[in-house]
Amino acid sequence: MSPLDDELRQTLAQEIARRGTTVAYISSNPQSGDRPFYQSTIADYAAISPDIHVDYFDLSNAFTDEMLSGLSSYSAIYLSGGNTFTFMDAARKRGLQPILEQYLADGGVLIGASAGSIMCTSSIELAKFGDENEVGMTDFSGFEFVDFEFHPHFTGDQDERERLAEYQRTHGREIYTCKDGAGLHISNSGVEAFGDVSKLKYVSEVI
Repeated sequence: MSPLDDELRQTLAQEIARRGTTVAYISSNPQSGDRPFYQSTIADYAAISPDIHVDYFDLSNAFTDEMLSGLSSYSAIYLSGGNTFTFMDAARKRGLQPILEQYLADGGVLIGASAGSIMCTSSIELAKFGDENEVGMTDFSGFEFVDFEFHPHFTGDQDERERLAEYQRTHGREIYTCKDGAGLHISNSGVEAFGDVSKLKYVSEVI
């Protein structure tokens, strides 16, 4: 994993500190044993601030509705990476969106990485360039917390650019591309980019 942009790391630390030092980690799939991806995230947040404590959650039956409702007490909620389609399918089944909507309305800090970041946008369909639609999803609506689409792990190679350009011609929506280690900070002040982030803005053809 690429290290976070320094200014993005500082911004994350400041945003979390505004509300405390606890982060709720929501796994895209239930993790067993030592939960290696969760442990890796603990290390990532320790690098952001040694005061941050990260608790594990997933969307399986091991976590009750009451436990998920308790997410609102955390300083920040982190939506992890993984398969975007299976993560969104589980989120819909467990009613995660209204919990997150209320959390944001109350001033909460929501952090998305990879699949988690795609889910926060207007559509998760872009995930098809990296994830297999294992659940046969046909409704690609995202949480719609922002009005654009997001493409993480951008490499910038020609084939990738051509696929994104064709997707944009078909769908006509604004897309942010983001290389590993970079990210966006979205607040009432607008969208702030950190690191290697680009905005692909759709321009309709005039005939």
